[in-house]
Amino acid sequence: MDTWRDIKAPCGRVRAYRDGQVIRARGIRYARAERFGPPVDEGGPAFIDGFAPGPACPQPKRDPNAEMSFDQIGDLPMSEDCLRVSVTMPLEPEPTQDGPSLPVLVWIHGGAYVAGAGDAEIYDPRVLVEEQKLVVVSVTYRLGVLGYLGTGQPEHSNLGLLDQISALRWVQRNIAAFGGDPNNVTIAGQSAGGDACAHLMIADATDGLFSRVIMASPPLGLSGGTESMNWAMAKVARRIDPDASIEDILKAQEEVHRAALVGGLHAGMCFGVHYGAYPLPPKSETGDAWSHAARRYDILMTRTEREIAFFAGFVPALRRLHHGHVTLPMVESLISGITSAVYTRAGKEFYDRHRMAGGQGARLLIVSRGDGSFFDAAHSGDLPLIFPGAIWRQTFLDYGEMAGLAGPELRSIWGRFAHLGVLPRLPVPGLIDILG
Repeated sequence: MDTWRDIKAPCGRVRAYRDGQVIRARGIRYARAERFGPPVDEGGPAFIDGFAPGPACPQPKRDPNAEMSFDQIGDLPMSEDCLRVSVTMPLEPEPTQDGPSLPVLVWIHGGAYVAGAGDAEIYDPRVLVEEQKLVVVSVTYRLGVLGYLGTGQPEHSNLGLLDQISALRWVQRNIAAFGGDPNNVTIAGQSAGGDACAHLMIADATDGLFSRVIMASPPLGLSGGTESMNWAMAKVARRIDPDASIEDILKAQEEVHRAALVGGLHAGMCFGVHYGAYPLPPKSETGDAWSHAARRYDILMTRTEREIAFFAGFVPALRRLHHGHVTLPMVESLISGITSAVYTRAGKEFYDRHRMAGGQGARLLIVSRGDGSFFDAAHSGDLPLIFPGAIWRQTFLDYGEMAGLAGPELRSIWGRFAHLGVLPRLPVPGLIDILG
């Protein structure tokens, strides 16, 4: 079989490449944007060589919020010209405009809105595509001050969110040529990506772009109550020279991040969406907006049992507690309390409102493996199951042999939901509880 295929799409002639049992078309530009400017949908047609991955948005090499111990972008280049999507398709059936259409899953990566990229190896959708017969579109969008603050002007507030909407428009225009069904689109994201998915539900200009939503560990408890933090960040951001080098922009971002520490827990995701700035309603109207949107979207919400354990080993104060003379049960109590504040309570409130407004959904808990690991059932612990690969081996999130049992179960839940909106109703022993 040929190692490459030409796909004729509205965006142009795209050269896609076979990679084992999947076909990839990577690094496709969906929009262009000036620094601190809104995205402008990419025109066409053009010839697009889809061999190379798209670049990551410029970012500190490590996440300043969590001090990640694994690299979120690997060897990807970084560029402000980063508004790219990559499409991964099953090898069979061969993608064609007139052939059978497969469900589409649009992946929005996490990383506290300051780190990560759609083409990062930790988000390789190969196994998900092979097993579940989906077309996966991975989105790269602007981060940090480039995507969510700029120089503190209101029109700079939600550029990353506007990037995601532009990518969803690209999907509607082009995905049929890749064998995907534009009328069966699920958006999915983890952590900040899950938060983005929640806000895409109530953003202007998203009607008809998707119908199902998967939110994995969205930190919804960090939304709202951030006025003083946002003010402190904007005050520092106003000193940014819009024409500065990207190195100076990233240095300024670090100063903005330090100013955000007045926000306490909220500083953990200080860059992110701003209410009352296009395309989002004011904070006071978000509850009604989500209720109004409930009947349009089926939702699948998941969280892990010990979310904050992910951060506990890297936050100095928690590290001292764990390695000092304080007993582990006291550390576990702290992990449980912060997990509840950031993830559990707000997630249940979101879910209950959705169901009471007539929306369909399910809420799942990924439970402890019981192996004694400090990072057991921690934040991001589901990523190696959804996107398995060698990159996870010997990291603190490695499931080892259990990944071969737990991963297919979780991927099957995602696949059934993306195909037909099937919601899980029974627990998976040792992996998933169904939450009310």
